[in-house]
Amino acid sequence: MANDDPNPYYREPPTAPETAASAGVEEIGTAACWKLVEANSLGRLAIQSIDGRPDLFPLNYLVHEGSVFMKSAPGAKLRSLAGHPDVALEIDGVDGAFQWSIVIRGNATRMDTDADIEASGILTLASDSPTAKHNYVRLVPDTVTGRRFPVRSPSSTRRNVPSASTSGRRARDEHVDQGASGARTADKPQPIPHLPPWGG
Repeated sequence: MANDDPNPYYREPPTAPETAASAGVEEIGTAACWKLVEANSLGRLAIQSIDGRPDLFPLNYLVHEGSVFMKSAPGAKLRSLAGHPDVALEIDGVDGAFQWSIVIRGNATRMDTDADIEASGILTLASDSPTAKHNYVRLVPDTVTGRRFPVRSPSSTRRNVPSASTSGRRARDEHVDQGASGARTADKPQPIPHLPPWGG
């Protein structure tokens, strides 16, 4: 006999799913993307590492004549770029009531001439990392895309999860039985509700 009360996990949602547009997500034009990128100096470089797996490096950068320039210490990053120069650089931030994210995809190669290095201005770039960096990388963009969306209040994005202090206070306030010996016995947990299987 069919179950008249179907499993709630199989029910259709009451409303249509929220789309990017209905959530207030907006595309950022190329010129506006570059303004945001130029106004910042910290990004995350995504590369394919030498073992074939993706890797991510936070780093400082600067923009000069349509390219992005970065410093690097010797190591896995430079070895990976030599074999897999296709990369993505992500930069994000908050602008008033909006959060934004820019992704630059392109080709990153190590610079090897003093004239190019000096002309780029990379020698003046300050790095937040204490590691000495005497290698210089140029990222020539293929695409620059960006999106922005309203900053949501913590109450709108946080699930109703009790904090540690609330949980402890609730535990102390719960009913506890006192046995004849005075030992404290916690209440039994309530069983998880479930529905019978289909066609039962």
